Amino acid sequence: MLPLYIERDTAVHRAPASVKLAGLVLGAVVISILSSAKSLGAALAVILALYALARLPLRATLAALKPVLFVAALLFVMQWAIAGVDAAIAVSLRVCALVLLASLVTFTTPLSEMIEAITAAARPLSLVGANPAKLGLVIALTLRFIPTLMNDYREIEAARAARGSKRPGLGAPAPMLIKTLRMSAALADAIAARGFEERDAR
Repeated sequence: MLPLYIERDTAVHRAPASVKLAGLVLGAVVISILSSAKSLGAALAVILALYALARLPLRATLAALKPVLFVAALLFVMQWAIAGVDAAIAVSLRVCALVLLASLVTFTTPLSEMIEAITAAARPLSLVGANPAKLGLVIALTLRFIPTLMNDYREIEAARAARGSKRPGLGAPAPMLIKTLRMSAALADAIAARGFEERDAR
C-alpha cells in the first residue's frame, strides 16, 4: 500500500483533494507519454520539488520508493540489454515518477477527503444506477495499492521485453487499465460483501 497521510500546514496539503486527484491523473498520463530520459528526469524533478514544498521528510520519499526499487532495477537491466542505456534510464525514471506522484497525493490528502472528492465527481453516474459513495471508496482504496499495480507494470514490461519491444511503456496502458479495473472490481465485491451498500442506504 501507499504510505499514510502526513500532516503538515503547506500549500500542497491545503489544495483541494479534487485538484490533487486531477493532477495525479493528468501527471500519470504525461509521464506515460514521455519517452526520453531527459524529459522524464525533468518530470521527476518537478515531483521532488512538490515534496520539498510539502515539507515531506526524506524518509517519506524513500518509503514511497522502497517497494518498487527492485522493479525499477529489473526493468533497467532488461531495457539496457534490449534497447540501450537511454531506454533503461527512461523506464526506471518512469516507474519512480509514477510512484512518487501517487504517494505525494496520499501523503498530503486524508483518505476521507479523497473519498469525498471522488464521490462528488461520480454523482452524475447515479443516473445510470452506479453508487457514487462506493465508487469513491473503491477508487481511493485502489490508489493505495499502487505498488501492487507497479508489480503488474513490471510483468507487462517484462513480457514486452521478452518479445523484443524497444519502446518501453508505450504498450502498457491498455493491459494496466484492465488490471486496474479487475482490482477495482475485486474491491467493490469485497465492499458489497461487507454490507457497504446497505449501510450507505441508511
